[in-house]
Amino acid sequence: MPEELTGLTELTAQAAGAFRVVAERSAPAESRSGAGVHAVRTAEGRAAYLKATPTALGPRALAAARRELRFYRVLAPLVPLRTPRLLDFLDTAAGVALLLAAAGEPKAAASWTDGMWAGLGRDLAALHRTPLPAGDWAGPDPLLDALDAPDLAGITAFWGAALPGLPGLLDGRAELRERITALPRGLIHGDCHADNILYTAGTRTYLDWQAAGVGRPVADLAFLSVRATPSGTVVPRALADAYLTARPCDRRAFTRALVAEELGVLLFLWPPFAAFHTPEGIARVHRRARVLGGAYGEAVGGRGG
Repeated sequence: MPEELTGLTELTAQAAGAFRVVAERSAPAESRSGAGVHAVRTAEGRAAYLKATPTALGPRALAAARRELRFYRVLAPLVPLRTPRLLDFLDTAAGVALLLAAAGEPKAAASWTDGMWAGLGRDLAALHRTPLPAGDWAGPDPLLDALDAPDLAGITAFWGAALPGLPGLLDGRAELRERITALPRGLIHGDCHADNILYTAGTRTYLDWQAAGVGRPVADLAFLSVRATPSGTVVPRALADAYLTARPCDRRAFTRALVAEELGVLLFLWPPFAAFHTPEGIARVHRRARVLGGAYGEAVGGRGG
């Protein structure tokens, strides 16, 4: 058995015993961080989820798991969004395990109404208005890291034939960085997409806070579109309209930053994930990047004009 699976099994068994829970289903879910997510039931009969991140997954995954644990213990009571209740936790040499109360089910982005998108926009505006927390809450920033050290060969192989003007975009990374960092920072979710939002009785619960911290608010909005695009879902204007109504700022500056953020994620971070998508999904991502590239080019071309 691979080391990662061995570690996951041992940690899950250790946590299940400590939390006194039993599995609801034999097959676990899986997060993109590699953590195992298991539907369980507590000794009191309460539906819950056990999220286990073994040490074998490496220091980055372990740091993310500890960030999420810290979020639930420190920041969850302060943010104006509903989050799963932390019922118990383990942080041992074997890894980190969280026991979280069940809080509903996600809805596919394609089924969302304009009203649902608008509600999300208001929620994100409220989160981003939250006073910055004390202590070190600088969030991970894979996009800025990729801009500093891009995989030019991989980016060119994926985008070269699909995106006109790619060489100019690669050469203009300093301009892209300037645009995505133009707006004030705030407390962000860091991994905001439809699968991380649960619905029950008309309420939204936000989960998977491993990347939470102080960062760029537009990153939360841009990533919604990045994750929805392969399925053919277009995030409607209702999201941004509701967001800007609840958290007013200059719409042109906001739009420039949002376009640059989403384009940057697609160009510099998305290519390795193409392997997980269908040819149709990849084609949709290509089309979306061309739309964003055109909007970005117009904004850059008109600068100072």
